[in-house]
Amino acid sequence: MSTPPCIVREAAAADRDSAHSLLTAQLIDHCLPADPDGIDRGIDLALAADSPAWLWLAERDAGPVGIFLANEIVSVERGGLVLWVEELYVIPEARRSGVARALLAHVCEHARGRGIRAIELEVVPTQAAAVALYRALGFAPVRRDRMSLSL
Repeated sequence: MSTPPCIVREAAAADRDSAHSLLTAQLIDHCLPADPDGIDRGIDLALAADSPAWLWLAERDAGPVGIFLANEIVSVERGGLVLWVEELYVIPEARRSGVARALLAHVCEHARGRGIRAIELEVVPTQAAAVALYRALGFAPVRRDRMSLSL
């Protein structure tokens, strides 16, 4: 049986519940706090008209199977805009079926059209399938330590 095609599109206000469910699942999957109010605030900011965020959904059979959240940032290192990937999540039953690849292909095409200079992300080294996918798509490791200060 063949896998149905994956449709990738920008999320809209009507997709709030789907986005919330997918982002909650992603955070839980990575053993991170999944504060419902924080997720709502993030979705509000991503959907705002003047937002630098890209919030995209992958759908199959009219149901959401993946989500992508990234932000355009200015980079002097890259000499222009960079897309920083904050979240990329595919529901477990749709993994290894081309959903993440379709999301990234669509995002890359759109980013090139907007003059984005690079797409950057972080991946936990234990996520072997994600590391393999990113390397297959041409992503290269950048040796840095990420640090964070909660405000």
